[in-house]
Amino acid sequence: MDTFILGTAGHIDHGKSSLIKALTGIETDRLEEEKRRGISIVLGYANMLFPSGISVGIVDVPGHAKFIKTMISGSAGMDGVLLAIAADDGVMAQTKEHLLILKLLGIDLIIPVITKIDIVSNEIILEREAEARDFLKLYGYDKSAENILKVSVKSGEGIDGLKKEIEKAAKEYNLKSSLKPVPTKVFLPIDRIISSKGFGTILAGTLKYGSFSAGDEIQIMPSGLTARIKSIESHNKPVETARKSMRISVNVPSVKKESVKLGDVISAKDSLAVSDSIFTKVFYDFENKKDLKSHILLSFMTGGAYVNSKIIIFNADKRIRPGEYSYALFKLNDKISVMAKEKFIIRDIGAGRTVGGGFIIDPLPDYGYEESKKSIYETMVSDDIKEAVYGFIAINGGSAIEKIYKKLNIHFTDFTAVINELKRDGRIITDDKYKFAFLKEDFDAGSSLLVKIINENSKDENFNFKKRLNKQELYVIFEQNFNKPGAVGLFDIIVEDLLSKKEVLYYDGNIIPKGLEHSASEAVIPAEYINIAEKIENLLNSNGNSVPDFAELENKIKVNKKILNYITALMVKQGKLVKVKPDIYYLKGQIDGIKFKLDYFFEKEERLEPKDMKEIAGVSRKYAIPLLEYFDNTGYTVKKGDYRIKKAEI
Repeated sequence: MDTFILGTAGHIDHGKSSLIKALTGIETDRLEEEKRRGISIVLGYANMLFPSGISVGIVDVPGHAKFIKTMISGSAGMDGVLLAIAADDGVMAQTKEHLLILKLLGIDLIIPVITKIDIVSNEIILEREAEARDFLKLYGYDKSAENILKVSVKSGEGIDGLKKEIEKAAKEYNLKSSLKPVPTKVFLPIDRIISSKGFGTILAGTLKYGSFSAGDEIQIMPSGLTARIKSIESHNKPVETARKSMRISVNVPSVKKESVKLGDVISAKDSLAVSDSIFTKVFYDFENKKDLKSHILLSFMTGGAYVNSKIIIFNADKRIRPGEYSYALFKLNDKISVMAKEKFIIRDIGAGRTVGGGFIIDPLPDYGYEESKKSIYETMVSDDIKEAVYGFIAINGGSAIEKIYKKLNIHFTDFTAVINELKRDGRIITDDKYKFAFLKEDFDAGSSLLVKIINENSKDENFNFKKRLNKQELYVIFEQNFNKPGAVGLFDIIVEDLLSKKEVLYYDGNIIPKGLEHSASEAVIPAEYINIAEKIENLLNSNGNSVPDFAELENKIKVNKKILNYITALMVKQGKLVKVKPDIYYLKGQIDGIKFKLDYFFEKEERLEPKDMKEIAGVSRKYAIPLLEYFDNTGYTVKKGDYRIKKAEI
């Protein structure tokens, strides 16, 4: 069954709800206050099923200026809209604001309907039709302007024609949609939250993208709360699977009503990012009377989310003139979950009116704006998903793959296929575990740089071995010279690649040029570190066998931890130090002295206990146990329960 979501729009008391009742027989104003006041306050719902098999879900929005927030929330997921213009009033304030909102949200299918034609003359109807035509063209709805319908819900005139127009529009829309890729990531903004006795929590909204079934696990964002779906309904009828463009209610008994709020999003688990910083391209409406300045407070609305925010405008003037676009960052007061390319609305908090909107480029930017990267920003929102993925990698030189996936409206299987295709094209590279992706050009430049660093630091002017560099030391030098973001992830990939190709070698914890492995086998402490090595020896010899641990050595010598690691490793290689445990070193002579005393002990005794080691070495239990374990590991002793014996006596 084909589905289609039809919304309403228009000024208060222009007959939207009456029009829906005439089309469907369903009263969408269900609250007592709505019936008493004769106006819509909350979203109303109805549906139409045509003989052709098309199911049209209808979302009726309030027209009063006070309920614009509700109107925008209801617009999430709409495929088309009935724009009601009353014959007696014509185009009014909320007619204009609603159409501006629909334009900014990217809703192209507008069915304009002049209502209440039974209460005015034919001359007035012709005037309203001309007015509506000019109004629609002003906002770029030229096609809609040529087909304005006229109805009376009292007499029924024009209702059948409107039904045919709705069916025709739905068919054309679905045919057009079937010819282009359809995003499949689950995205359902929640616009109703109900607690029903015997059922628990029920969450309702329009499924904008994707599909899911009863029994599936979902995630409610941005809270991250997970739940399993017990059942699904669409227009009060049970369905097994929810699909795009369906009004649905989801029963999730394990979720408490108070843990969910309007504007939250139902999604597949671990598929959406959470953010309070949104990078966008924003349009400032041409009807505004003054410029929009940077750093002012605005309401930011996307999907069903409504958040106060501060706008940071990225242009030389730090302002946007009416009718102009600009890149901008919105710093939100609360976190939301949204995807790239989703549309948004901005409203003036003080004046209480819509002033503009646009589309989201990056819902979780981790980079600063650069004028030179405008072409990349446009690539990130390309309709070609392959180019969009490449853009998200290019903007930072590289990124965590999962992070990019959460920003884009694409199913994970399709996303992985795109990553592999970009690799085959030679445009990106990834690590073996597919955690990070980088531009191939940056990988090539980084590889050349790292080989140069290794050669320059490991060879002297006569190409003889100069000194070792471990991985940490190499990275520090690489980061200082690479001058691009994402250096740490790219560095690891480059090192693994160079090692696998044997262009460099891993020798004794260090990375050295190919051909110098024999020279490197000599554990030579560089001249600049000899003084530190002497201090290490003196400190280890300063208090008998109760030696300072690694942290104490670092503190007393006042040396960088990486350098201390490097020097102690060389001293172990030279045979000057013995590593008893990760943070305890002894001088070789100290260990030899303890072993000499153990030989004498075993001439008289068979069992060696911790108290014996304490006495032999003259140390506390802090050192006695590591020493016992060291002699076990070297094969000198064998542990038997809570004591040791000399291995030769087994």
